[in-house]
Amino acid sequence: MEKFQVNWTTLWNEEQFREKTYLQIIKDFSLAGLEINSDKLKQNITLEELAAYLEIQIANDPRPQLLYIIDLKEEQYSNLGFAIVQRIAFKVYLRLHFSQSH
Repeated sequence: MEKFQVNWTTLWNEEQFREKTYLQIIKDFSLAGLEINSDKLKQNITLEELAAYLEIQIANDPRPQLLYIIDLKEEQYSNLGFAIVQRIAFKVYLRLHFSQSH
């Protein structure tokens, strides 16, 4: 996790990593019964824009199932959208890391 936290903002600049993260966001939200518009999601290029967009998407929806799917603890986050992006990006990072090592 430490290596990821140091490098993830750099990884975000890579289009392939960003695309895979967008797809994972759509998948995780869908599993929680929350539909995300793919085109609108991909308009959020910076991490800050994406975090703000996701905050808006979950503002009026129950979150326990989403947090469970994403693997975040139910606690207060100063920026839940950012925590969601970071956790989902970490899942993508792990998948890429382990697929490259085999």
